[in-house]
Amino acid sequence: MLSEALLRRRLILLSGKGGVGKSVVGAALALLASERGRRVLLVEVDTPLAATRYLEAPDAGPAESEALPGLFTVNLQAQAVMDEYLRRHVRVEAIVNRIVASPVYHRFFAAAPGLKELMLLGRIVVASEERVGLRRRPRYDLVIADLPATGHGLALLKVPLAASAAIPVGPVGRQARAILEKLRDRDWTALAIVAVPEEMAVVEALELQRNSASEVGIEAQALILNACHEPRFAKDEEAELVRLRRSGSSGVLKGGVALENALAAAARHQRRVRLTRFHERRLRRGASAPIATLPFLFAERLGRRELRRLAARLEEA
Repeated sequence: MLSEALLRRRLILLSGKGGVGKSVVGAALALLASERGRRVLLVEVDTPLAATRYLEAPDAGPAESEALPGLFTVNLQAQAVMDEYLRRHVRVEAIVNRIVASPVYHRFFAAAPGLKELMLLGRIVVASEERVGLRRRPRYDLVIADLPATGHGLALLKVPLAASAAIPVGPVGRQARAILEKLRDRDWTALAIVAVPEEMAVVEALELQRNSASEVGIEAQALILNACHEPRFAKDEEAELVRLRRSGSSGVLKGGVALENALAAAARHQRRVRLTRFHERRLRRGASAPIATLPFLFAERLGRRELRRLAARLEEA
């Protein structure tokens, strides 16, 4: 099953076009893993609306916090990650405070190409490797990272490759090579690309699948087609709906709904189903990784109940 293949990794990277529901998919995977008894960290990157709202938990902050039993969340911000990196390596608080307060430090951090991205990726990889206690057990069994949208996501994945080539010696170069090694390790890291049944989302998903493999050496291990409109009518029912529309039938249904309005809504649904099938076929033709489809959820607000429904579909895929 696709969910088994993903959840046995230590790190899952989610990417895809903006607005395809990466946060929802990430929250569903995190909830699924935590309810199986795994200790999970759900990572978001400088997001204004945290995925914790789907978990019905307090908003994620810059520090790791337990949203649900065994499910931790964090909303990383590049500046805070860089400051944390300094504290880990300098270890003299007075010196760190002077560096952090320096305008030169902030200008350097803002101007240095790729530094923010490298620090963010490094923080995510470190979280997946971190061990605690006398028995050196993993702090988290699984880290799920919701990366920025497709173009920025690919640029983020390219940073350790560029940094390792540009900086052959020193701690930054060593860190870049260590990050790249973990991202390319298929037993450690899984790249899952999320799309919806729309033209640009599918095109960008296939491009990211191709470019991440050819340009960075990271192969996608799953493509997830989210928000799929699925058939609600049997074939004989669809034929009857067509007949009623063509005949210009009118009337009032139970609940006071005009028949014309109900037929129009049914026609829109059927068009969305056909469009979903078209884009799913297109995605399957270009995919080199397993595909899972998730239903469009007709809910005003998404919560744990809806996430469990998505998680169940991922288990079936």
